[in-house]
Amino acid sequence: MGTRTLFLFLLAFTTCACSNTKHLAKGETLFTGSKVIISDDEASRKERKILINDMVALVRPKPNTKLAGMRVKLYLYNAAGNPKKNKGLRRWLRNKAGEPPVLASTVNLGMNKDIMLNYLLNRGFFFAKGTATAKVDSNKRKTTAIFNIATGPQYTINKTFLVKDSSAINHCIDSTFRATLLKEGAPYNLELIKAERVRIDKELKDRGYYYFKPDYLLVIADTSLGNNKVNMHVQLKQEEIPPEAFTRYSINDIYIYANYRLNGKNTDTSKASDVIYDGYHIVGPKKAYKPLIFSNALLFEKGDEYDRASHNATISRLINLGTFKFVKSRYEPVNDSLLNVYLYLTSYPKKSIRMQIGALTQNDNMAGSQASISWKNRNSFKGAEEFQVKVHGGFELQYSGIARQSNIYNYGAETGLSIPRFIVPFINIQTSNSSLPHSIVKAKYNYEAQLNLLSIKSYSVSYGYSWKEGLHKGHQLYPINITYVKTDTFGTLSQKNTYYSNLVFNGLIIGPTYEFTYNSQVGPPRVHSFYFNGLIDFSGNILGLAQKANFDKNPQGILGTKYAQYMKFQPDFRYYYRLSDATTIASRALIGLGIPYGNSHELPNIKQFWAGGNSDLRGFPSRLVGPGTYSEYAISHSNARYVQTLGDIKLEANVELRQHLYKFLNWAAFVDAGNIWLYNDNPNLPGGQFTKNFYKELAADAGLGLRFDFKILLLRLDLGIPIRKPWLPENERWVIKDIQFADPTWKKNNMTLNIGIGYPF
Repeated sequence: MGTRTLFLFLLAFTTCACSNTKHLAKGETLFTGSKVIISDDEASRKERKILINDMVALVRPKPNTKLAGMRVKLYLYNAAGNPKKNKGLRRWLRNKAGEPPVLASTVNLGMNKDIMLNYLLNRGFFFAKGTATAKVDSNKRKTTAIFNIATGPQYTINKTFLVKDSSAINHCIDSTFRATLLKEGAPYNLELIKAERVRIDKELKDRGYYYFKPDYLLVIADTSLGNNKVNMHVQLKQEEIPPEAFTRYSINDIYIYANYRLNGKNTDTSKASDVIYDGYHIVGPKKAYKPLIFSNALLFEKGDEYDRASHNATISRLINLGTFKFVKSRYEPVNDSLLNVYLYLTSYPKKSIRMQIGALTQNDNMAGSQASISWKNRNSFKGAEEFQVKVHGGFELQYSGIARQSNIYNYGAETGLSIPRFIVPFINIQTSNSSLPHSIVKAKYNYEAQLNLLSIKSYSVSYGYSWKEGLHKGHQLYPINITYVKTDTFGTLSQKNTYYSNLVFNGLIIGPTYEFTYNSQVGPPRVHSFYFNGLIDFSGNILGLAQKANFDKNPQGILGTKYAQYMKFQPDFRYYYRLSDATTIASRALIGLGIPYGNSHELPNIKQFWAGGNSDLRGFPSRLVGPGTYSEYAISHSNARYVQTLGDIKLEANVELRQHLYKFLNWAAFVDAGNIWLYNDNPNLPGGQFTKNFYKELAADAGLGLRFDFKILLLRLDLGIPIRKPWLPENERWVIKDIQFADPTWKKNNMTLNIGIGYPF
């Protein structure tokens, strides 16, 4: 941005700031917001900060919104004037892009003060007092609301009692009362009282009390103790509870409408053509589904006591089958203690076809496109088995840059069958109540060619299992994994000053993989969230031991084909700290450890790690950082270079501040650090082997980014620059002092723009 452009930009925003009040009617001022002052110190400093933020948020009306400190929407509203036409740019600016001024005359100070005091009352500050005044700046025609609050002491819970009676429902409540949320010493809080009523209701629903409601509970606070203490008394509203709410219900008949259509023509209670299987009534004109899938999915049967947890988990299991678009339920009393259950299942179309096409841009001056078409059958063998066939293709072309790279073309096909149950019985495998386990068979073929250099063909088949253990934990185990890789080279391994010998692998990869995922982000937003993904990948271990394979002295194979032998571990840990609704700090630590041995000197190319790219080290070119102190990046303008540099070991750490700006627009500031290394020495990549000095060989970058969050798609732009270059002499690797934003040559060689889809982590 030039000096003149920057001056005009700042002038426009200054004009925006100064002109927003000149359009106000005589005697009116602009309401610019509120300030809450807590005048006593009864609450802790941390608590006062929370109270102030909450009370400011309660004030109505809210002031005009700001962008970068300016009321841009109000400026657009004023700039549009009073359009005479019902449509056009001016009307759009005024009514859509802009917003009218929030006048101080519309702010009821007394009412807002009372709302704040009521909020404090609900938080246990029973004797809070306050005043409200308006601070008027006549020159700028602006008004700020000032609320001066004295909270007084906050009451805390002394003890919580259940008012007992002789009813069975009261006995059930008493048996769960140790888990009460109204703990001794906790501050009095109306929201906590509401949560306690919901907790008791859930416990009762899980014990058969189908018609019970939280409103049937009364919580009384006794403040007569003194010393700012209250006793909490929980009791049933005996006179308001209907007889059915005192009754524990059991399940009678269960009717499953497997072909229910949302067209208003179904008769809910029709039981014609039902088939009884395992105690369930399967109703429908067509036998589109094997009854076995319902027997596996449902977690209750005739004679069971009603349990809302089992009901909710059953609905979730049916939806997670992927076959049913909608699942509705209805309970109908048969007598004083029995309920009939009706489940209405609306299916997706059995077969579907999907096409996708998109553009991509890499940060090494490569751009291209990817396209795919897939066909899916959601009920292949009438047991909710999902069969899918997919073909894809794409290309990457270099559009600029001094060092020329080969264009890349790829295509492939894959097919898979997912069956919603364990085919081979497992013992003591714990699965989530809300998700069924799946047995999976997959086959894949992929072809990738780098023009005039090489082509890599890979064929793979695998069989395994996927299941969830609770809401946050997931497992994937593939005991059978076979991949065959064939590399064809065009000419020598060094052609046109481009080296790619490190990409050549011909042979088999045979071995199991296991992956564990933990994600605490599932559910409501939390201040602290964690994500962990751990991968274990073995190949050729038993074969190598049996054949006493050795890469140098005794290489072995199967039917004349070499196989890889290695152990690979990859833990990926992420932590998210939610500072506010608009601001989050995200961090990641990734360790990749590949140990080639026996029949292998290094990991196969498709199993190795790389560094650099739009979700990795964003200040460096894609897949060209390291290994170690070797730098393809440093010699990228010389006469010799590698297509990619890969490694057997990887360390990476990232920290990113994410903040919401306006509607779909967010921004981020980030720092990345990491590198890759070789497990064994390779003379063609000097300085690439992992040593005890690895921490001195870390690359680092920093940058800023924009995120365009369109809900169904998040487009990410990240601009990164190197701040540490491990290939330089050891005392010269920090290059922050060398940053020269005004130098075109420095910018060309160091600033990297990344375009990506979704968050990097």
